[in-house]
Amino acid sequence: MKFNILSEELREAAGELALCGIELGNEVAVEFREGPFRIEYNGERVVISAPKKVQFFYALKLLADEGLPKQGAPLTPECHFDDLTYMLDCSRNAVPKMSTLKELIRHLAVLGYDSLGLYMEDTFTVEKYPYFGYLRTPLTGEEIREADGYCKRFGIELVPYIQTLAHFGTLTRHYAMGHLFDTGDILLVGDEEVYRFLEALIAACAKYFTSRNINIGMDEAYMLGRGRYLDLNGYESRFDIMAKHLKKVVELCEKYGFRAPMMWSDMFFSQAMSAQYGDDLPPCVAESLPANVELIYWDYCSTDEKHYDAMMKKHRVFKNRIGFAGGAWKWLGFTPDNRYSLVSCGEAAKACLENKIRRFIVTGWGDNGAECSVFATLPALLYCSRFNYGNFAVNAAYKRSFLHLTGVKYDDFMTIDLCNRVTQNDDVEEKNSANKYLLFNDVLLGTLDTTIPEGLGELYASHARRLLLAEKKAGRWAYLFETQYRLARVLTLKADMGIKLRKAYAAGDRDRLALYYGDLKELLRRIEALYTAFSAQWERENRANGFDVQDIRIGALKQRIAAAMRKIAAHLSEGVPIPELGEELLDHMGHGNAFEIDPDQCEWRWRRMTSVNVNE
Repeated sequence: MKFNILSEELREAAGELALCGIELGNEVAVEFREGPFRIEYNGERVVISAPKKVQFFYALKLLADEGLPKQGAPLTPECHFDDLTYMLDCSRNAVPKMSTLKELIRHLAVLGYDSLGLYMEDTFTVEKYPYFGYLRTPLTGEEIREADGYCKRFGIELVPYIQTLAHFGTLTRHYAMGHLFDTGDILLVGDEEVYRFLEALIAACAKYFTSRNINIGMDEAYMLGRGRYLDLNGYESRFDIMAKHLKKVVELCEKYGFRAPMMWSDMFFSQAMSAQYGDDLPPCVAESLPANVELIYWDYCSTDEKHYDAMMKKHRVFKNRIGFAGGAWKWLGFTPDNRYSLVSCGEAAKACLENKIRRFIVTGWGDNGAECSVFATLPALLYCSRFNYGNFAVNAAYKRSFLHLTGVKYDDFMTIDLCNRVTQNDDVEEKNSANKYLLFNDVLLGTLDTTIPEGLGELYASHARRLLLAEKKAGRWAYLFETQYRLARVLTLKADMGIKLRKAYAAGDRDRLALYYGDLKELLRRIEALYTAFSAQWERENRANGFDVQDIRIGALKQRIAAAMRKIAAHLSEGVPIPELGEELLDHMGHGNAFEIDPDQCEWRWRRMTSVNVNE
């Protein structure tokens, strides 16, 4: 269906949506009016009424997916959330190029997302603090304004998501910033220089963004007040320290026009639910938060609506507005988990509706390296778009919409999850980071060998065949599948290599060791092919800085495989022992000699999966 959009402004914006399933032409005239959401066809033209501009673009996609409504039978989609946000992590090394941001914005427009959040710990420029974002290629004010203006073309709000308490680990590396910290990555609350620093951050957001919504972070600061703060001030409860700090930060937000800041709820919520108070929360505690702060309950790890419902009801101990953040899982390495994302977000959304929570945030974190592309989670982003209008089923209508959005059949695209599948089971609760820990698990030390069965390489060979077929059908997304295919090819040899080496060495099987030496040589070639595909994916979507970490990690992987080959060769030719392979492994999960084969292993930290030795 080709749309002749009568508004010049909207036609110009819609003209950029061709790759998202919207085509312009003279087939159907379309008019836009403000009003309650309604799509009506009078035989001559389609009239789209909507309270938000972004819903016009959502309506165009709906028409492209489902065809024209019958005359006299208008469509009246009911939007369940006041704000549906996608939040992109820009702080875990992958700072997106402007072309990537704009492509994401176009997809969010046809999916009807109200907001795009940019999560920026130190990846935006701030005057007077040159080490803030130093060598991290932060987004400049000019770039943020460009993205902000582009969002406005489609009726999307660009919102800053920053930190004002913790998660400043990259800053602690700079001597010039060290005086700002209490302990670890947590700021020294109460220090005036800290508040000058935070004011500079908030002022920069006010200058760069037209939105006057802001997320101020404040999550996961569990050691708050236990470092320099304790030395300077003596012991205070974490709750009291948080409350005083929040009051000051909210005052700074209000000074720059941010009237209703959002913050992650975990610090206050965990204190409220602690044994200190039990179920009887004193009024002074419940009322300690400024009334204008919105608490965002974040939870990505359940597929049970009852779990989310119970947690949302517990959040009601506070009188503040409550929002919710679920996750499009892309933070466990190179590979997404769309299957789990659909179920977890869907169950959470049902609980949100039951509890009248009106803000739903879909987070796209990039923990420990941001290897996974945001576009690898398009199935999850579409699903959240559809449940915003009450459509929770992954049915023919959903799959038709996905095909129009991406040009790829849903079932073909979902193979992008395969490198996280370590069994043949179709169990949604089997979520893991196998794609990453099987890649970086050391072939000699093998700290994670106890969690996997021998023979896993055969499953990855099957994954590789399926991914190669999907890549050939993936059109403009083929580069995403190239990375996954090359990764599966690596894991075909690498997944259980440590188990095989240790077993052959213990048995004194020289023939097997010689065979595995050849496999290691082939493995190096496959890793090089993975590196080529992955670096091309990164360069297409992200800025250069940050990939140095991938160079270091993949370079170390190759060097350790070369070391294994050298040691095997010396053992075969001269009988030199291989001490690492002679050590007895203990269960990774802490069960001693009883190995736990674990298909639900979500280890995402590179250091933990490579070695137990000092690596700081």
